[in-house]
Amino acid sequence: MILLPAIDLYGGKVVRLTEGDFGRKANYEINALDAAKNFLNAGCKYIHIVDLEGAKVGKPCHLPILEEISKLGMFVQYGGGLRTQQAVKDAITAGANRVMIGSLLFKNPEMPKLLSEEFKEMAMPAIDIKSGKVVHSGWLEATGKSPLQALTELNEVGFTCFLVTDTERDGKMSGIRSELYKPLINDKYEIIAAGGITTTDDIKTLSQIGIKGTVIGKSLYEGGITLEQALKVAYSEA
Repeated sequence: MILLPAIDLYGGKVVRLTEGDFGRKANYEINALDAAKNFLNAGCKYIHIVDLEGAKVGKPCHLPILEEISKLGMFVQYGGGLRTQQAVKDAITAGANRVMIGSLLFKNPEMPKLLSEEFKEMAMPAIDIKSGKVVHSGWLEATGKSPLQALTELNEVGFTCFLVTDTERDGKMSGIRSELYKPLINDKYEIIAAGGITTTDDIKTLSQIGIKGTVIGKSLYEGGITLEQALKVAYSEA
């Protein structure tokens, strides 16, 4: 299983939100580049960067930091504020190996096919789930689509890897809801799970039901799990 430690950015600082609420923001006294170096030194080959400020204002705000981190040689997954094709291109130019796209996919019915054809495996749809439906634009706008409907439609136009986030568990260190993911598993595509992943048991459970990757954020910063513990379990579940 792939493990992706998360760095969430706002105002150039490493932060974490609870359920995407900017009023419930925790700040961490670590430089983003130093955090990435720590992950790399622990043996992690992947990293997940979310531009929270970008998600709020609608355009990427931390491309210079992305560029710095990309030079470390890790596989960098980046998202937040990528609401135009140019913004997606800018993130890739800055060093993202894969970009996470949400609102850009759901606001224009012609865009999914266009983005799939243009960016191929470098583009990953963000399937953010709230109250059983897919949301976007900082989790503030609802699509009316079920997660399975969104996955199926996007897979049909060529997407084969998806980030599926349980927004109601995100940042709460409350564990996963495996029942949310089980109906979505399909051998036609891969799912990377995010939201509430707190312990090694969470990682094991996700792997056993067919999840290919996990994003861990707050639990790493607040003592729920160490990166070494998480990596050991993830590699054993490969």
